[in-house]
Amino acid sequence: MFNRRWVGVELILNNLAITNFNDVVRHRSTFYAHYQDKDAMVDHFENQILTDIRGLMNDHLEETMKFQSISDHSFQTYPVVDQIIEYINHEFDLIRVLLGPKGDHHLEEKVESLLMEIIDADLFRLKGKMGMTREIPDNFAHKIIVSGLMSIIKVWLLEGNPESPEEISKIIMKTRYMSPYDLLGIDEKPTKKAISQRKG
Repeated sequence: MFNRRWVGVELILNNLAITNFNDVVRHRSTFYAHYQDKDAMVDHFENQILTDIRGLMNDHLEETMKFQSISDHSFQTYPVVDQIIEYINHEFDLIRVLLGPKGDHHLEEKVESLLMEIIDADLFRLKGKMGMTREIPDNFAHKIIVSGLMSIIKVWLLEGNPESPEEISKIIMKTRYMSPYDLLGIDEKPTKKAISQRKG
């Protein structure tokens, strides 16, 4: 993992959060001492993020492919999920800029491709063959799984991490075992608090 060690680059990234790359005019001497241009800086950080995520996920994703019931008291988050969320939390401002509206939209595509690649490799180890469920085409199944993960992370980034990393890990884990119908909560019994609020 890395940290943003150059003050000039840190200031540029901080400005990015409220402006645009092209609007950053200060600290150029420091900036160009390390990067040829803004695209080179973006590539550097994005490649490091992808390398770090790959390192966290390699040989550890297989453990997440075992069924758990969210109603079971033994339900738990997996270490690899916790590690990735902690990593994002550690580099929160940088990743929020890169995945934000003024960031590089290609980064999300790169992360999704990396996740698909690692998922396929672990499925092969588990099943002895490539491919997901037979009920829908693989490209749809891949997108549903990966985009669901990315959406949770992007909401967290956009909101400025009001939830703790531990809570985000739990949300990710629970939603891996819930269908869209489950998420609607139609069959859930109302809580005592909800019942009292209706009466009031």
